[in-house]
Amino acid sequence: MEIIKKQNDFGFNIFLVENEKYLSFFFGGNLDLYISIWRKKISSEEYNYDYFSITKENYEVYSLFEQLFYDIENINIFGEEDRKERLYRFSNYDKLYDNNNKVITWYSDETNPKVANYLNISREKETFKLEFHTQKYVEGYDRDSNSNWHIPIRFRNSGSRYDPFNVVFMRMYNNLANVEDSNSIGHQIHIEEYLYEKQKKLIK
Repeated sequence: MEIIKKQNDFGFNIFLVENEKYLSFFFGGNLDLYISIWRKKISSEEYNYDYFSITKENYEVYSLFEQLFYDIENINIFGEEDRKERLYRFSNYDKLYDNNNKVITWYSDETNPKVANYLNISREKETFKLEFHTQKYVEGYDRDSNSNWHIPIRFRNSGSRYDPFNVVFMRMYNNLANVEDSNSIGHQIHIEEYLYEKQKKLIK
């Protein structure tokens, strides 16, 4: 997996590139965060679903998703555990996190959940799987944004239906901007990256 960072007027556009698709993190002029999946080859087929896997190939990136998952599962936003009861009641937490199946589900803040794109994040052994979905349009609602090569998810920093859990995603994005590309010259290999590559070679 390659990491590409491009600075803009508001921060960084960050891309995680793997084979024929990539994951992008974009902080917009509206002060909202967008996480999107893109496929490199444009196709006439509808782009209704795709996934991106975060492995220990780059352990820093993996660790950030590990922290994200922990923070949502344990309602760790500001380090104030005594606020948990209030957050359960007022943040749609029961819709954000499925404790039985251990899945985070974020419906894009772009439009109504009945038609919005949505993102599932689950943990499978030593991999975090990010699954992007679109939904069929329902008359009377504003359409969400998507194309035959792009599925975006919006995280509002003001007025999100999951407030204040948008803070957790923003924290991950800000930390991701400091991660070094594991393909860079001089990158210090983490032991987990070494073990991951060694395991891949054994499987082959």
